[in-house]
Amino acid sequence: MKSLSLNKILDLFIFGLLIVMGLTVIYSVFIPNSRFLLFFDESYLDLLALIDTGGNGKLNLLTYPLSLYLICAVTCIGYLRTKKTKYLDFLVLIWTTVLIARIISIFARGGVVVDIYFYVGILPEFIIAPFFFFIRNKINRPSQDSF
Repeated sequence: MKSLSLNKILDLFIFGLLIVMGLTVIYSVFIPNSRFLLFFDESYLDLLALIDTGGNGKLNLLTYPLSLYLICAVTCIGYLRTKKTKYLDFLVLIWTTVLIARIISIFARGGVVVDIYFYVGILPEFIIAPFFFFIRNKINRPSQDSF
């Protein structure tokens, strides 16, 4: 069995993240009230438990999640094009920030409800930052570049 290089694993992970972010951007901008990804029963807004508060609420509900998705997508593309670790450093930083914000929100607002958003939103936030951190550290050690 061939061993996978960490660079290949990282490329696949980043490519998958780009696909998810891209689909999320399309749904959040163009079809937020339709069934999310065609196999969820909820719309994008329902899935994220976002509620229109009136006034500029719709703008806020789109702006902040969309900003995170686009920053992540641009950074992933930057890494895939150049293979420079500065992009991995930024991905570690941004997803660690998201993870810390999630932990703060859990403590501030109460426990987590295990629903569909838990699996597609909250759980990945606890995986992405440690994954990027682990892979970045492994890639920075030239003697250990495969599993």
